[in-house]
Amino acid sequence: MNTEPTQLVVIVCEQALEALLAPELLAAGAKGYTVCEARGRGNRGVRDARWLLSSNLRIEILCRESVARRIMEMVDAKYCENFGLVMYRHDVQASRAEKF
Repeated sequence: MNTEPTQLVVIVCEQALEALLAPELLAAGAKGYTVCEARGRGNRGVRDARWLLSSNLRIEILCRESVARRIMEMVDAKYCENFGLVMYRHDVQASRAEKF
């Protein structure tokens, strides 16, 4: 199997951000993304999704490094100050990297 270096951007954020972020991720150059529910504990306390307004999401984007930088800069500038979120990226090896 052939793999190529790719970036994985992960954003763990409040559920309310999904509708705002989705079109901006695509505008920043992402060809797609994956969204999953997320639970855990952080500096804002327990986020367990028992109450809809307290639910978190994990958004994952596989993309080129330039797109990863653009996404992280956009999210940082527009959302980090006013929303609970954590964002990071990794170097990964992806098969069919041309899709990303």
